Amino acid sequence: MSKGEVRYEMSEGIGAITLSRPEKRNSLTQSMFAQLSDAVSQVESSDDVRVLVLSGQKGTGFCAGDDLGELVAMDAVQAREFLIMAQGICTRLESLPVPVLAAVEGFALGGGLELALSCDLILASQNARLGLPETNLGIIPGLGGCIRLPRRVGLGRAREMIFSGRIVDAQDAFAFGLVDAVLETDLFEDKVLEYARMLASKSPVSMALAKSTLNRGMDASLEAGLALEREAFAYCFTLPDAREGITAFLEKRKPVFRK
Repeated sequence: MSKGEVRYEMSEGIGAITLSRPEKRNSLTQSMFAQLSDAVSQVESSDDVRVLVLSGQKGTGFCAGDDLGELVAMDAVQAREFLIMAQGICTRLESLPVPVLAAVEGFALGGGLELALSCDLILASQNARLGLPETNLGIIPGLGGCIRLPRRVGLGRAREMIFSGRIVDAQDAFAFGLVDAVLETDLFEDKVLEYARMLASKSPVSMALAKSTLNRGMDASLEAGLALEREAFAYCFTLPDAREGITAFLEKRKPVFRK
């Protein structure tokens, strides 16, 4: 296990990145982004990780946002440079070839919610509270909130959340489509691990191709998107997993996918 304010570990094909700055509810500093970059690099260089889970240290919430003490000292040039770095890390997280789960307990605000929006799925505890309150501070979301939130919940809902800066609870977030599941607080870690294990049991190549096709297809025309899907589907049949998965289904057994 790595040490510091961003920890990374991997077990049984499941990578785990944990934000650990409890005295500040895991609010993000430039140092933490550097540590997050290192953790993402470990996932990028590993052939063994099948699923990645991003969470806050248990009992401290997910992430209360960017550290305002650092932000207030920045001028426009420094703020732009900070966002180039931080946005780049979020994009790398989003582009990983494995499913990435944000496990949100407690607050996911500002940069914390934007970090979660860079993940493929957001699993929320019943006690989760999510929002982009930047307009209350005289700024706007800067880590992708203005871009990724409308893609997840629609432009109208994104406008309302960003303009008002209000914080929503887990059930409202689920109704909006902001989170993908609401899990019991007492069983949250176990349920997240159970879900991660389920994803880790799938074919790594089909998961990577499905994720790539979904992401690339978002900005494509219908015709171009169908072409992407067609080529990815055909590519599956050049690899052993397709034959194994279909044969296992016909033989009524669990497939054994390669790592």
